[in-house]
Amino acid sequence: MTTMSRHRLRTRVRGATLAATALAAAVLALAGTAVAQTAAPSAAAPHHEIRFALSTDTPTSMPGSILRNTATDTILAHVVESLVALRADMSIGPMLADTWDISPDGKTYTFHLRHGVHFHNGKTVTAADVKWSYEYFMNPKTGFYCRRAYDGHTGAKVVGVHAPDRHTVVFSLDKPSALFLNHMTDPRCPMAVLSPDSVDAQGKWGQPIGTGPYRFGDWQPGQYVLLKPFDDYQPRKEQASGLAGSKIAHADVRFVVIPDETSQLSALMAGQIDAMNMSEQIVPPKDPRWHIVAGPGADPATLLIQNRDPLLSDVRIRRAIALAADLPGIANAVTEGRTGYNPSLVPNASALATDVTKAGYAQSLPEVRRLLKEAGYRGQTITLETNRRYSHMFTMAVYLQSLLSRAGINVKLQVVEWGKQLADYRAGRFQLMAFGYTARTDPALIFADVLGDKSRNPLVQWEDPDALALLRSISGETNEAVRANVLAELHRRMLADAPMLVLYDSPDLILVSSRLHGVTTWPLRLKRFYNVTKD
Repeated sequence: MTTMSRHRLRTRVRGATLAATALAAAVLALAGTAVAQTAAPSAAAPHHEIRFALSTDTPTSMPGSILRNTATDTILAHVVESLVALRADMSIGPMLADTWDISPDGKTYTFHLRHGVHFHNGKTVTAADVKWSYEYFMNPKTGFYCRRAYDGHTGAKVVGVHAPDRHTVVFSLDKPSALFLNHMTDPRCPMAVLSPDSVDAQGKWGQPIGTGPYRFGDWQPGQYVLLKPFDDYQPRKEQASGLAGSKIAHADVRFVVIPDETSQLSALMAGQIDAMNMSEQIVPPKDPRWHIVAGPGADPATLLIQNRDPLLSDVRIRRAIALAADLPGIANAVTEGRTGYNPSLVPNASALATDVTKAGYAQSLPEVRRLLKEAGYRGQTITLETNRRYSHMFTMAVYLQSLLSRAGINVKLQVVEWGKQLADYRAGRFQLMAFGYTARTDPALIFADVLGDKSRNPLVQWEDPDALALLRSISGETNEAVRANVLAELHRRMLADAPMLVLYDSPDLILVSSRLHGVTTWPLRLKRFYNVTKD
């Protein structure tokens, strides 16, 4: 989009821009006084320690616990590892397994372990430890968050795990599964390989004794978690990518609990922490002592269109909405150029993205007028629901309302509390809604969330039995080329039916001290501080 067209788009929604500016000013005004109101460390972070701000403490140290939160996931990504790992493009790479074989029928996975890998207690990892870890997590008393991914409730059932020798472990499934390896490396609940010494003699959880580049050092609940480099860690030879490849611990990492985001910013500006997550609400002043690291995310920002609404049940009106706005321009404006237009539920950063999934709607006002006339649209009001809690949703809604109205579609903006909007979403009680989804490890998972029958599940957004059958056809398909082609066809069908509009993948933003080097983003937003150095 040209500078002039971006200026015109912003001019149309000057009110939203002024609101954003006022919000930024308010944040900066608060930043100067916030440190005294938090538990932020009072001294500058030492050079041998990297400090990252968490908005909440982890309630557990067990990987995948039903008590887990995003802090748990971030911390334990440095401590534990699985047989396989997600790369930056969310494809599967090796980790504790060097290689694996899949049987011709897709139901047997044979993993060949790396030799000479040690747990943090010095013991050597064997296939028996892999088997023990799986059985520990699958015990109902353990409280493993993703147990349903392996017991047949949400896919294939693991019917057996055995270790024929010290370096080979075999998983047997009741049917083929395209997502079996993805489940193993899900950051929320990785199938971590743990030492049995992680639990006591009665089987009670102690602390994670894993194989990662960091080990647990000190945990002061409500204050911080300190991780120490594992001196006996042997990094893989492959280039670092996501959770895969080489991992080198250069310094201690302290995860500091600072609940308020504005207070986190004050702590970073004072040199008390080195990095923090950054949202749209935080606008740091420009300064050589810090900078923003930005990268593509995998959280789709969307406009939901209720196809069971009497007016919007007409696909011609839904398509008119899709063609009425400059969607690439809106994506650029809302994210301040940090990400581009992505019209698909397949993230641009995914290994399964293709030229087909990256092609979307092109604004065409003559076609909008033709479709509206053909549908008999007479200017009936259509309500677009949004909220102010998530500023990108609000700003996106303001842009859309302005451009749709200019195209002859009478759209009224309705701003509600986030709790009401969430309730309306869950009940399917809306016409248009500015909304967002969290990232998934595989695009098929989010297509599964939006496809279905609204009579049975109001959360689904797209009712197309043929598309649902097409999605289910790859549930056991492990050939990535075949899967990419099916996802591309699903995207084509979604564009034609217009049950929702995808505008962009929300960017991953990290505010980083200039003392740190090597901090990278990831579409799944998990922060990693191995391979990071500090001046």
